[in-house]
Amino acid sequence: MKQQELNKQLLDFAETLLDENHQLSFRMSGNSMYPALKAGDIGFVQKCDEKDLNKGDIIVFNQNGRLVAHRLIGMFTRDDIQFIIAKGDKNSYTDNPITIESLIGKVYSFQRGNKKKKIDSTKMKLNKFVALHFSTPIIPFYNFRLQAGKRFNLLWSELKSIKNNISIVSKESEKILFVNIIISILQGVLPFIIIVCIKTLIDQLTSISTQNESQRLYFTVILIITALVFLASGVLSELKTYFSLKLSQSITHQIYQKLHWKHASLDLSRYESPAEQDKIHRAVQEASFRPIKIVSEMLIGIKSVAAALFLVGLFITIKWHLIVILIIAIIPGVYFRLKSSRKLYKQKEAQSTKEREMYYFNRILTGLPFAKEMKLFGFFDFFKQHFSNVQNMLFEQQIKLRKSELWLNIFAQIFSVSLIFLSLGFVSYLKIKGEISIGTVALFFFAFQRGYGVLNELFMSATQILEDNTFLNDFIAFLNMPTSSNSLQSDHSFSLSKEIRIENVRFRYKSSKRDALKLVNITIPAGKTVAFVGANGSGKTTLIKLLCGFYQPDSGRILFDGIDATEIGQQKICENITAVFQDFALYNISAINNIGLGNTRETLDFDKAVKAAKAAGINDILEHLPNGYNTLLGNLFSCGEELSIGQWQKMAIARAFYRDSSLVLLDEPSSALDAESELQIINGLKKLSHDKTAVIISHRLSTVQWADIIYVFNDGEVVESGNHQELLQLGGKYYSLFHTNNNQSIE
Repeated sequence: MKQQELNKQLLDFAETLLDENHQLSFRMSGNSMYPALKAGDIGFVQKCDEKDLNKGDIIVFNQNGRLVAHRLIGMFTRDDIQFIIAKGDKNSYTDNPITIESLIGKVYSFQRGNKKKKIDSTKMKLNKFVALHFSTPIIPFYNFRLQAGKRFNLLWSELKSIKNNISIVSKESEKILFVNIIISILQGVLPFIIIVCIKTLIDQLTSISTQNESQRLYFTVILIITALVFLASGVLSELKTYFSLKLSQSITHQIYQKLHWKHASLDLSRYESPAEQDKIHRAVQEASFRPIKIVSEMLIGIKSVAAALFLVGLFITIKWHLIVILIIAIIPGVYFRLKSSRKLYKQKEAQSTKEREMYYFNRILTGLPFAKEMKLFGFFDFFKQHFSNVQNMLFEQQIKLRKSELWLNIFAQIFSVSLIFLSLGFVSYLKIKGEISIGTVALFFFAFQRGYGVLNELFMSATQILEDNTFLNDFIAFLNMPTSSNSLQSDHSFSLSKEIRIENVRFRYKSSKRDALKLVNITIPAGKTVAFVGANGSGKTTLIKLLCGFYQPDSGRILFDGIDATEIGQQKICENITAVFQDFALYNISAINNIGLGNTRETLDFDKAVKAAKAAGINDILEHLPNGYNTLLGNLFSCGEELSIGQWQKMAIARAFYRDSSLVLLDEPSSALDAESELQIINGLKKLSHDKTAVIISHRLSTVQWADIIYVFNDGEVVESGNHQELLQLGGKYYSLFHTNNNQSIE
C-alpha cells in the first residue's frame, strides 16, 4: 500500500473516532508552534464546529494528507465556502487557506513529559496573546531560544558521551587514574605557588633592612619554602611520568582485550561488507591511541582547572577584570579549533575506504606473500603508482583542510597577543603611578604569561576531548556491534548419533546479488563419509561454512540429530567438530604448538600430536628440523624454518587429526599435495573418519571415490547423489566430471 493511501485511511479513521466522541491524541513532530507546543508534546483533540472556534485557538487540520496543529488567525467566506487561516507561532508566514471540511478539531489539552496541561492556563494564554499581537518581533527570539536549546542539548549529550566513554576505557584502572588526577591537580597549582613565592621574595628584597633580624629571617624562610616548592614540582614531574606510564599500560591492556574479544565474537559477514569494514578499520585505527589520548587530555583539563581557579584568586588581588581579558584572548582560537575538529572527523569518515585501499596497496608492496610474483611479473611500479595516487589524494585533502584553517588561526593568535600586551601595558602603567609594587608587577607578568598558557591549555584540552570523543565513538560503536545470538551459549548439547539433516536451505552473501545455495536438501548419516563435488562456485564451501555455524541460512534449517543448529549455538557446534579449510592459515609458532591449536581447551599432548603428524604425513619433516617439534615455523621471526605450501597443508590436516571430534569437515584437503602425499592423506582420512561423520570437498575425485555418499553440486543446487559406482552408472554430471581432464582436475 502506498504511503499516501495509508495516510488518507488513518486520517479518515481519526475523523471517525472524533465523530463518535472518542479522544484523539497526536504527537508534535516539529516546533512550528513553539513555545506553546514543542516537538514531542502530545496534544489531545476534540471535535468542534465552526461556531465553537475563536481566534487564537490551536486547531488541527488535514493539510496534504498529514495532520497539522497551528493557531487560528482568521476565517473568511468566498463563493459560499468557509475558509480558515492558520499559522504556527514560530512561523513568519501563514498557511495556505484551508476549507472548513479539512478541520479535524481543536486542541483542548496537552501532555509534556509526564505532566498534563490545560490549553487555557495562564502561561498558554500569554503565549496566545504574544502570538496574536507580537508575532513578527518575537519570532527571532524564539529561533534563538531553540538554537540555544539545541546547542545546549548537544553539549549535554556530548558531555554524557564523554563521561561514559572515559568510564568504558578507564574501567579497571580507577585507582591508578585517581593517583594521576591528584598529581595533575598539584602540578596545576604548584607553578602559581612558586610565582607567589617569587613575588614575596622580590617585595622583601626591595624593602628589607640589613639591620632587621626578623626581616632577614622571614626572607630566609620564604626562600626555603620556594626551594621546597621547586623540589616538589620536580618530584611531581617524575611521579607523573611513572604513573602516566602505568595508566597508559593499564588502559592499553584492557582496550586490546575488548578489541580482540569483540573481533572473536563478530559474524564473518561483518568482514565481507565494505561498509562494515570501514567501521572496523576506523575502530581498530582509533583504538591504538584515542583511549589513552582522551584520558590524557582529561588529566590536562583537570590540571588546567586547578591552575585556573588558583589564577582567578591571584588576579583578584591585582585587578579582577584582567582575568576576563585573558579569557577573551583565547576564545577565537578555541572556537576555530572546535570547528576544525568537526571538519576533521567528517574528512576521516569520508576517507575510510580510501585509507583501507592505501593500506592494502602498501601490504602488497611490502608483504612476503606478494614478493615472488612482484619480482617475476615486475608489477611493482603498477601498485606503487596506485599507492601514490591514493596517498597523494588523501594528503591533498588533509592539506586543503589545514590551509583553510591557517588564516583563521593566525587571526586568533594576533588577537590574543594584542590583548595580552595591552594588559601588560596597563599593569606597567599602574606601577608607574605607584598603585602596585614591583613584586606585584613581576607576579602579574609571570601569572599572565603562565595564565595564558593554562587557560589556552584548558580550552584546547576541552576541544581536544570533544574531538577525541567523536573519534572514540567509532570504537565504542564497534564494541556495541550486535553479536550473533547463535554464538552464545545454549542449553542444548551437541549430539550426532543419528544424522545431519539440511532442509530447504537457501543462502546469499550480503555482498552478492545471487543465491549461493538454492533450496538444498541433504542428509548426512552419522558415522558415514559424505563428499561434496562440483565446479568452483557451486556452493560446496558455503555449505561447509553453514555447517560450522559461521553463517545462518536465509531460509530453511540445519538439524543435528533433530535439533536446529541455531538452538545449539555456534560455539557449541565448533567445540564438537574439526575442519581443514582450503584457505588454511599459516601460524608462525612452533611446530608442536601449530598442531596443538587443534584443541587448546586441553593440555598439549605431545604423543597425540606426533600421532596426528604421522597420519598427516608431516612427521618425518618435523623430526628433522633443527629443534624438532619445538622448531619455530615460518620466516617472520628469527630462527624460523619455512615450509612448502604442501607441507603447510599437512600441518593444517595434522591439526584436524589432533582434535578428536565426532564431525570432520575437510575442504580441499589435498589441493597442494602431490599424488604420493594425497594417497597418504586418503589413508589417514579413512582412519580418521572411522566411526566418525566426515564431509569432504575435493576437485580430485580420486580423493572422494571411497565416500559412502557423494552429492554433486551445480550452481547452488544438489543435482545428483549416490556412491561412486551409482553416479557413474547414472551417466550425468558426475560422470562428466569424472572423465574430464583424465580424472585429475575439475574446472
